[in-house]
Amino acid sequence: MHERLDVIPGLIILVPAVMGLRGNIGTALGSRISASLHLGLVGGKFSFNKFTLSNIGAGFSLSFTVSIVIGLFARFVCYIFGLPSIPLVNLLLIAILASAMASVVLIPFTVTLTYFAFNRRLDPDNIVAPIIGMVGDVITVAVVFLAADVVLRLKIDEAWSLLMLPVVPMIIRRIPSRYKLLNILKQSIPVLFVCTMLGVLAGIYLHWQYEKFYLVPGLLILIPQIIAKAGSIGGIFGARFSSGLHLGYLKPYRMNNYVVKNFIGAISLALLISPLVTLITKFGADLFGIPIVPLVPLFFINLFAILAITLIVFFLDFFTASLSYKVRVDPSNSVIPFVTSLGDIVGTVILVLAISMFL
Repeated sequence: MHERLDVIPGLIILVPAVMGLRGNIGTALGSRISASLHLGLVGGKFSFNKFTLSNIGAGFSLSFTVSIVIGLFARFVCYIFGLPSIPLVNLLLIAILASAMASVVLIPFTVTLTYFAFNRRLDPDNIVAPIIGMVGDVITVAVVFLAADVVLRLKIDEAWSLLMLPVVPMIIRRIPSRYKLLNILKQSIPVLFVCTMLGVLAGIYLHWQYEKFYLVPGLLILIPQIIAKAGSIGGIFGARFSSGLHLGYLKPYRMNNYVVKNFIGAISLALLISPLVTLITKFGADLFGIPIVPLVPLFFINLFAILAITLIVFFLDFFTASLSYKVRVDPSNSVIPFVTSLGDIVGTVILVLAISMFL
């Protein structure tokens, strides 16, 4: 879809931000349910009780609230750096519509997947983050462009931005109060606001470095791939450290056998998936006739990027989970969103660095 990125200035900024929002809310939701299942706080059979309704409601509330921040911050940063962009109201509506469409699919899917994995004696901490990352990437990239088409067909200009001001508070007030006062929202919203800014900054960096991808359009395929790996790996070990702290397998800031085994698992995972990502990327580009670099440099780009990202997000998971547990904030609400959002920037910068190194 690189031609559409050329004719809709600023759209590429929303891609990592909305992808990050999807991952942050989805994987945090899965981690909360997983930890509660491990601790026996909820039964293994799904039901619409207070716990599940609160978590699902919080997921939708967070998605709507943070999508507004994505649109506002994206337009503000474009203005500050003098980058071309479509009007504010268009960015806002695209972010809100894309987040809403993604959430309608991904939040129920996350809840179903977590219970399904637990009841099949699989650890949801190992399953939810990568699958949500994979499904979410496909859905998120598609809904961003679908939302852009819908909004641009409406031909809304900058003056309409003023009409958004009274509408947003009216919609927020319609969210049931029992969801707004939940601990989940109180702990998550400040973290997600910071994470949103990090995601938008990743998009700004992509916007700034876009000429590298414009020359070889197939390299655009790597953006969701690499960002997804940062989110998936960060989500897996963020969820494992969160559950480990709750279950007593891990003490804050202390290296033990549990941490070492997870570290070996992380490095092994990076080494195993790098050639797979390379082959899939090359095959996909060739299948659709998209120009891309030869297989060998593509492999080294993926290997360097995925291995570097894995090392960085693993230690970020460990230290942020330890800090969160120390200050009595549930790591499920803070670690995964924060680390995966940092992973957006880390993944984006490392991808551009890898392209510069091997091309």
